[in-house]
Amino acid sequence: MNEFVLCDGPALHGLRTVVIENSLLRIVVLPEAGAKIWQITYKPLHAELLWNSPTVAPAGQALNACYDDVWSGGWDELFPTDEPFTFMGKLLPDHGELWTGEWQAKPIDGGVHLAFTTPVSHFLVEKTLLLRVESSTLEIGYRLTNKGDERFPFMFKLHPAFAVSPEHRIDFPPMRVTMEPEFRGTLSEAPEVFRWPYAPMGDRMLDLRQVPDVSSRALRFFYGDELEAGWCGVTNRSNRLAAALRFDAAVFPSCWLFASHGGWQNVNAAVLEPATGYPFKMQPMIDAGRARWLGAGESLETAVLFCVQEGLTSIGGVEEDGRILAGEE
Repeated sequence: MNEFVLCDGPALHGLRTVVIENSLLRIVVLPEAGAKIWQITYKPLHAELLWNSPTVAPAGQALNACYDDVWSGGWDELFPTDEPFTFMGKLLPDHGELWTGEWQAKPIDGGVHLAFTTPVSHFLVEKTLLLRVESSTLEIGYRLTNKGDERFPFMFKLHPAFAVSPEHRIDFPPMRVTMEPEFRGTLSEAPEVFRWPYAPMGDRMLDLRQVPDVSSRALRFFYGDELEAGWCGVTNRSNRLAAALRFDAAVFPSCWLFASHGGWQNVNAAVLEPATGYPFKMQPMIDAGRARWLGAGESLETAVLFCVQEGLTSIGGVEEDGRILAGEE
């Protein structure tokens, strides 16, 4: 297949699917389940890049559903908050309003345009997925517009869950790591702040780039900021296939990591999360000046690349054209 294809795919657990496909990538989107990107397949190696839960099926969810109870994997977006938060009398739900929404999907040249108006915060959120012929780079455009009458604070965060194994390596640019004191996981010995990628653990240094075996029951959660560049990614060192995100670090100055290797509900996945701010609680984010704000009628636009490339064992950066650079071993 040398041409780009966009079509309605077969239903998935009763949900409509939109499939974007060329000779290298196949992307499956679920408009009725928050416009979740369910799977990204690198076709030459038959490699499924995103983690999908083996026990929880994707489904449309109620606005105030508990995210952790029904998380099926794939790639969601979180807006306008992570933890539930009340602002000006409005209760903003767990993990935001986008993941439970039924989005409108329309074909465009080279891809699909998806849109949803949030019922509580009254934002129009638009997502455009573009896949070019013979390209292994997915272009994702986001536009957030405040349709309400008042200035509103928010956090916007990407939430792609990568399928990982001990053969995988996780890479970020040089950055500062800040632990979340309420959720230290199996990094309880690490100091509150340290530099990526080594976590001081008593008398040893733990290399956080290396994915442990699921038998380790490892659980890691932290925030990264002071990013040297806007990218992150994972590499399967057994088949030398890298998958990376490139993003605007002025829009996403923070990148979180949630990684469970058997340590949380037996999940084995790494979620790399470019975010407009931190921590996961909204009021401390506002108090620290890390929340984003948009006035009535104002918009925020940004573009993200999801890039896939063979022949690598680590990631050292992502170019503007989507080319992934090799990292230091």
